[in-house]
Amino acid sequence: MRIKKILSLLLVAALGAGLAMPTAAAAPTTTPYKNPNGCTPARPCKHSPVIVLPGINQSQTHLYVDGERTELGGGTVFPDMSDADFVPLILSMAASLILQRDVFLHKSLYNFVAGIFEPQRVGLDGKHVNDLRTEVIGRVSDMDEGQRHFALNVSVPAHAVLDIIGDDHMFFFGFNLVGCVWENVDLLEEYIDYVREKTGHNKVSFANVSLGGTLFTGYIEKYGYAKLDQVINVVSCGSGTSMFADLFAMDVDQDPAFLYYHWIPTLLEAERVMPGWDLALGHAANLLIRVFPNDVFHGIFRAAWSAVLDTVMLNCTQFWAMIPAERYPALAERYLSGPEHAVIRERTDRFHQAQLNLHDNVRAAHKAGVHINNIAGSGLSFGEEDYSYFQAPASRDLINGDGIIDVALAGMGVTAAPPGQTLPAGYKPLKPGYISPCRTVDASTAVLPDNTWIFLNQHHEVGRNDAVLNLVAALYLNPGMNIHTDPKNFPQYQPGMRTNELRRWAINDAERLIASGEMAAADERALRAAVEEGKAVRTLTVGDPARASAVTQEIIDLLIKYGWRSAPEEKTSAQYWVQDGFNILSWLALNYYGNRGYSEGGSLVGFWRNMHEHFLG
Repeated sequence: MRIKKILSLLLVAALGAGLAMPTAAAAPTTTPYKNPNGCTPARPCKHSPVIVLPGINQSQTHLYVDGERTELGGGTVFPDMSDADFVPLILSMAASLILQRDVFLHKSLYNFVAGIFEPQRVGLDGKHVNDLRTEVIGRVSDMDEGQRHFALNVSVPAHAVLDIIGDDHMFFFGFNLVGCVWENVDLLEEYIDYVREKTGHNKVSFANVSLGGTLFTGYIEKYGYAKLDQVINVVSCGSGTSMFADLFAMDVDQDPAFLYYHWIPTLLEAERVMPGWDLALGHAANLLIRVFPNDVFHGIFRAAWSAVLDTVMLNCTQFWAMIPAERYPALAERYLSGPEHAVIRERTDRFHQAQLNLHDNVRAAHKAGVHINNIAGSGLSFGEEDYSYFQAPASRDLINGDGIIDVALAGMGVTAAPPGQTLPAGYKPLKPGYISPCRTVDASTAVLPDNTWIFLNQHHEVGRNDAVLNLVAALYLNPGMNIHTDPKNFPQYQPGMRTNELRRWAINDAERLIASGEMAAADERALRAAVEEGKAVRTLTVGDPARASAVTQEIIDLLIKYGWRSAPEEKTSAQYWVQDGFNILSWLALNYYGNRGYSEGGSLVGFWRNMHEHFLG
């Protein structure tokens, strides 16, 4: 399993990541209404039903063969390794290594990767070739225990809203990334009418999370906003992301220090491939990849990524929907200019126009009374804090965002300095009072400056931050709310924090430990106090990262003390010695060979002489 995980990570590093057109599933079975407000279809309550349009990895798609569901599936791309033929790949790799040039290696790798992603192949008609089906989970009140746990804990934590509007007024629209964005939009329109019929409301509200924002962009362009009450965009990809455009263009960071030194160790450590040995393994890999000449090494990445592009992505308009409008023309001309792509090009051109019209559509909807708010994260480079395989894009350190999506795009027009920098000294905002205290972001340029909320140093996974979730609930329950309504409790700018450990595990485990009666009296009192503090932190509307971190650690320490958690493994002295040794060798190789392989960068004698000069003068 470890070898398979390492292989999968290296493929992901070479590829990026992706997802899957929803099937026309039957509407969920209805159950009697149990809304706390006494709402029925004949007598609608004051709260419009909420449809969550979830992000990547938050809709479950599976492959069916002869009508039977297989084990292949999940939220993202799912390679099929069961029948993978490694022999041609190994033989071509050996020949390329011996002859120090490409001997069918790139072609073999392309065929190998295309083969394992065959289950999610998309044809020239824009539809998936195989039988892929996505769960449209539906209404929370109709979910079984597993679906409810996935929707409300793993997918989009929404208890703050759910507790007030009732579980028959919250719906999840699952959709498959591998397919046509416009078919997804049409299915959403049908789903809205289903929700309206079952709840008796004329209008619905959207909670657009990440990828779900693409459906909002297409929906408001095609169907308008007559059926919409409120829209809350949460780190929305409605305008795309520069990171994904770089991956489409295969425009990656070419700095030798990144490719040959930093990236692989960072990737393996973040994914905990081999805890304790990750960095040593990563730096050993840095030395190993130099056995290939530079052009062969780079060709490996291009071949693997091209296979995924050709198999899954180029004909999938839902993927194209993640390309920012300014990057689309060049990429469309590069990939979709041939007559064979006429069907795909017509659809992607249409979505490109929807992106160009988005700001005007949003202004018109907001003016007509649809309450729209945008929540975005900022302060991070691509791949920072998590998903380190997304560090590859060339624009990594140029785009201020949440590690996945540009804050300028998620914030619908905000202006931001590159990560780690501030706006220029002479910078003039459109209106005073909208620049962040740290002078990194200016919301005055946004489409809706009074309805744009920015969390600083906040990762894309905003479900980690209860202050974000509390803001979403407040916006939904107070439709006219904006940044001027209650700036003390809901400021336009505030720091990010992490509370998902408290919400999902720590507090529950602590309460179970207390109930067990195992604790000494003093420790039990301390844990009870920590649990109350943890619950208080979860109610914060202004993030306090230090407070959240301190109480989380206090609870975890007590759980460890009584054996309810495992203590973090300390590295042994041997692991540190091996790690440092490979690190030194990797650094020396970088300084001596740069972006060259061993065979093209000088002799090994020269390498060892270089090492001798560095350490022995």
